[in-house]
Amino acid sequence: MKKSVLATLFFAFAATAVFAQAPAQKAGTTQSAPKTLEQRADDITAGMVKNLRLSPKQAAELKEVNRSNMKFAEEARKKHRDNPPKLAQQMDMISQTRLSQIKDILTEQQFAQYQSRREEKMGVPREARSNPSQGPGQQYDNNY
Repeated sequence: MKKSVLATLFFAFAATAVFAQAPAQKAGTTQSAPKTLEQRADDITAGMVKNLRLSPKQAAELKEVNRSNMKFAEEARKKHRDNPPKLAQQMDMISQTRLSQIKDILTEQQFAQYQSRREEKMGVPREARSNPSQGPGQQYDNNY
């Protein structure tokens, strides 16, 4: 349950992470209209292209994954706004599907870097983070 909540929170806040990196607007200027789902997905993709040094083919595939999953998440929010447990379940499924799709697009090294950065942003304690250099059964188990 803890992992699904973290995954849901990550996906929900992934789009807002882009805004935190945007340059501050000058005083006295008016704010632009809110970004569309496609624009937010494209911003997320652009950050991943920059940080993970993706090829043009990877970037195009990732853009499609991000756009479609943002649409699915928005549809789930609208459909299940009155049922938080169902929304959390849907968001977890969307997040897991997206993660699987991303893993298929990225190289092993890129995915490890992506996972590390993702876990860092989610606030996963350092000792609980994925570490591909550890053997099976040696990873930190946070099941209490």
